Amino acid sequence: MRVERIREKNPVQEGTEQRRDRLMREGMGDADAVGDPLVRFRDWHREWARTRPHDAAAAVLATADAEGRPTARFVDLARTDHGFVFFTGHRSRKALDLAVNPCAQLCFGWLELGRQVRAAGPVERLDPLACDDHYTRLPRTVQLLAWATDQRAVVSGSDAVRDAVASAAERFAGQEVPRPEGWGGFRLVPENVEFWQDRADHVPDRLRYQLTDGGWSRQWIAP
Repeated sequence: MRVERIREKNPVQEGTEQRRDRLMREGMGDADAVGDPLVRFRDWHREWARTRPHDAAAAVLATADAEGRPTARFVDLARTDHGFVFFTGHRSRKALDLAVNPCAQLCFGWLELGRQVRAAGPVERLDPLACDDHYTRLPRTVQLLAWATDQRAVVSGSDAVRDAVASAAERFAGQEVPRPEGWGGFRLVPENVEFWQDRADHVPDRLRYQLTDGGWSRQWIAP
């Protein structure tokens, strides 16, 4: 099976300003050569990770409840496979929204590079084995936090959360921390992915991928 990937045009080390200038000059002239939006996303994400390695996984997830009332928050993108994977507690607002309205949109704002990506589609829950696998890779304190707190619960202050983490640490002292049943993963399976690239002449490139019965179609959109 052929693996599609955008060729890196400039492997030389470069600073953020140089990288931004290069990308704004190049634009998305290779759009016809990239038929899968997830391939383009991964290459864009690699550029961003070189620019901001400490928060490269950050994305805004927008969900809506049964009445259509929206909520947006940052999440960490865990990985991309045939969709965008993230993890949360099942009693969080986003998980409760997705239980009644299993569609969402992710927005990646890579403003230092003049780029934005939006992906929208249905959201599915991951199977327990996939959740276990990811959970075992988390820092121990993050694992303990999943046991110590109930997302959205009102607490007396940050010290109360730290005390709860300390209690969980005592409970699981000398052993691995198992994944709580109320914590798991979700995958947004994109049906629509849009890429935005600022240009040096102030006329941005905007490219949309739309999933159809025959695969992905591509359309240039007015900015």
